[in-house]
Amino acid sequence: MCSNERIRRALGILALLCLQGAASASVMLSGTRVILHEKQRETSLPMKNIGTSPYVVQAWVDAGEGAGKTPLVVTPPLSRLDPGKENLLRIMRVGGEIPADRESAFWLNVKEIPQTPNQENVLQVAIRSRLKLFYRPAGLPGSPTEARALLKWAVSAPAQGQGAVLKVGNASAFHITLLKLTVNQGQGPERKDQEELDAGMVPPFGELSFPIKTLKAPQAVQINFTTINDYGSESPEEFVEVPAGAEPVPLKARPALATEASSSGGAQR
Repeated sequence: MCSNERIRRALGILALLCLQGAASASVMLSGTRVILHEKQRETSLPMKNIGTSPYVVQAWVDAGEGAGKTPLVVTPPLSRLDPGKENLLRIMRVGGEIPADRESAFWLNVKEIPQTPNQENVLQVAIRSRLKLFYRPAGLPGSPTEARALLKWAVSAPAQGQGAVLKVGNASAFHITLLKLTVNQGQGPERKDQEELDAGMVPPFGELSFPIKTLKAPQAVQINFTTINDYGSESPEEFVEVPAGAEPVPLKARPALATEASSSGGAQR
């Protein structure tokens, strides 16, 4: 006879196996981000059920976890999507105040809810996808592709305690999503000592700080970075030589391949 403890362990393993099997998304979305321009009445996001069972799709917009109402809505908020079928989620503005001098960021949530199974003791998971949703006012200066050149950089002391943080400022009116953020220390083009930082999205006219665990005090470092464009693609890798300082300063980024050319005897341009 099995003990109660063994039964609980067996049930726990079974639940994990069921969870892994059910956690693959069946409702596929056609993008990783959505942009609504001010001059558009609405924008849309196609979705398709690539699974073998029907799903109920619930969709809504929020301004962050726990945030309240937003000036953007998605329709239909609740719909049925049969296997192999497609549908459109439409996002539109319904009023409310949104800054006119910068891009605003929200989240589009899409939850796929499986149908109730006929058999008992089946673990099911409702999978939620969260996509960045940007509202872009008309007449903003510059463009999203030019915004990356307006990043500002500094290695500073943290607000409390010892160590160092990488400060990244954004002088543009657009959100800039950093995908890769690598600290390269040491002298010369090889710079073998590296630290990968947890990148993030720098808001318009805003600033983010990223702790650098390998530094005991602020010092000049080389930063390699990539960003994400409107289509969800990663930009070519670039690098900047970041000085130590209290406030971020604008720096000219150069292609990361330039460091490889330098290490092989080529001149940087």
